[in-house]
Amino acid sequence: MVSSPLAPSSPFSQRQQVNRPVATDPQLALAVADDSFLRSLLTESLPAIAHPHEIGSVTVEVGVPLPNAAQGRMDAVLTFEHINCVLAGSYPDAPPLPDLHNHREYQAITPCHSDLSTLAQNVSLSEAEALLARSGFEPDDVQHILNLPSQGWHKSWWYSLAPDGFLTLPFQRHIRSRCYADGTVTLQFKDHYAQQRPEGFRSQPQKLPVVVHSPQVSFGDNLAAINLSRQALATPQAILIADDLTELEVEGYIRQNVSLHRQRSLEYLLNANCRSCGQAKCPLQGVGSSPVLACRSFKPVDVGM
Repeated sequence: MVSSPLAPSSPFSQRQQVNRPVATDPQLALAVADDSFLRSLLTESLPAIAHPHEIGSVTVEVGVPLPNAAQGRMDAVLTFEHINCVLAGSYPDAPPLPDLHNHREYQAITPCHSDLSTLAQNVSLSEAEALLARSGFEPDDVQHILNLPSQGWHKSWWYSLAPDGFLTLPFQRHIRSRCYADGTVTLQFKDHYAQQRPEGFRSQPQKLPVVVHSPQVSFGDNLAAINLSRQALATPQAILIADDLTELEVEGYIRQNVSLHRQRSLEYLLNANCRSCGQAKCPLQGVGSSPVLACRSFKPVDVGM
């Protein structure tokens, strides 16, 4: 449960008359939505699920059955990479690293160390390279890690992200590799930190349900469907795509840890009429109901949102 006061000007409580197209399919809109829209579900909902810099890859799956088939299915499941810590130098406006020539300063932020953890077990060389590159290492550092001697360690400085999105004290991460005759690689690491151990290596995958609001269903029944979805995914959070909620409904959902996102964006995705690109063989061109955002060349025009 979360307690969050409402601003009187909440956009979800303003029942404005708009020209809505009919017979939209929100699940189709979610299925064809591009990466920027999926990220907006996480960053532009009320309240937001995560800060933009905390989000790595994002995927969505629609029409996911609940564990008990008789209970129906979830409108969509959003899976995103929640970044917990970042490599120093890969993060904009990061504070300066500690002065390694100052022994006391170094000792003050690395008095504790974690056990040895395995990052990747017997993966191919290309997989190991891709994993390290995604973590923020430069190509030279990637090759250095993969070609270390048996007793060698690669040392790098990292920052953890606090719940408010700010960087905590830096910590030092030691990484080593083991290369085997079959061409596979194992990567291991341990951390040296001040007090709180960093969470995971870089990120943790998170799943949360995305539910499309049913205005003909009562608040209690809508919330019951949301709770079934949360229970199925073992997550406390959910996103409800809705529009024209009353102020009391907005407060009720938010206090039940449900983040709200405007439904009009989905209607726009489904009903934008693409006539602009001139690709004669494109099956979406000139079709009013086309999910045109599936086209990477589509450049939206102002639709008065």
